[in-house]
Amino acid sequence: MEMEKNKWHVKRIVLLGLLMAFNMVATYIHVPVGGSMMHLGTTALFITALILDPVDAAIASGGGMFLFDIFGGYVTYAPFTLVIKGLMAYIVSKLVHKSGEGLSLKVNLGAYVIGGIVSLVGYYFTNVFFTGSFIGPISKIPGSILTTTIGILIALPLGIQVKKAYLKI
Repeated sequence: MEMEKNKWHVKRIVLLGLLMAFNMVATYIHVPVGGSMMHLGTTALFITALILDPVDAAIASGGGMFLFDIFGGYVTYAPFTLVIKGLMAYIVSKLVHKSGEGLSLKVNLGAYVIGGIVSLVGYYFTNVFFTGSFIGPISKIPGSILTTTIGILIALPLGIQVKKAYLKI
């Protein structure tokens, strides 16, 4: 059931709010890894991208992780997170809805990997910006790869089931 683009219906507003909260809370479930952290926010982003169209996925995921940064003590990262995770969700949603409607393991896996690369590159250059060094931010790459890998492992099977349930609404 596709919502009309640019129409602010009650269902759309509620769904955006719920999925934004889902992304924020999932990011709070995290473990420090090296100079980075492994969190379940990426899993939430992937599932959100299966359910929502690209623009709404970007709003919900980028917004939810932005709020995590604000309330979680990573305020300086917040604007970068809004853009990086918003772009990541937009791209993943665009790819999964272009082919398979989010119900294809193969398409979803490819989209998730591409989304993970967007995040890795985006945060690498964000950290280059903060540190002024191209070397230091390399230490954060393993945490980014681990977060994406965990997100893929959970979202691949779970996401399709959530999408099937959503289609019945």
